[in-house]
Amino acid sequence: MGTLRRATADDAEDLTRLRGLMHLAMGSASLPEEWRVACEASFRRRLASEDFVAFGVEADGRLVSCGAGWIEEHLPSPGQWDGRRGHIASMSTEPEHRRQGHGRAVFAALMAWFAERDIPRVDLRATEDGRLLYEAFGFKVLGGATMAWTAPGVRPGMPSS
Repeated sequence: MGTLRRATADDAEDLTRLRGLMHLAMGSASLPEEWRVACEASFRRRLASEDFVAFGVEADGRLVSCGAGWIEEHLPSPGQWDGRRGHIASMSTEPEHRRQGHGRAVFAALMAWFAERDIPRVDLRATEDGRLLYEAFGFKVLGGATMAWTAPGVRPGMPSS
């Protein structure tokens, strides 16, 4: 068993390693060194923001499970006057530490963080592996007209970026 805790900038390497495992599991062919450097720098920078958080489960002196969340501001809609939205990403657990409740603990901590801030909506992109967990917390699959544009020369990210 491990210990759930809020991640700090000192955890950027572990958070990046776990995010890499997620990308490999989703079909990325490799994890370039440039990606690793950029991802670690992004975690360090973003963890200093009040609108970004990561939680992890620590075992054997390192994070073995993690997830990140942040707040975005959208324009209000007729059905949601508060345009703030939470977003969850980078849910990942080392294979040898799965099925021990770590992902559920991380996800519950993220949802509590959003609840403390009265965030009215939280979005995520689910893999098949995570779908049952998210549904247990009340998440529903949305259809709709979501589309994306990617600048020329940039490879689109993985579905749960």
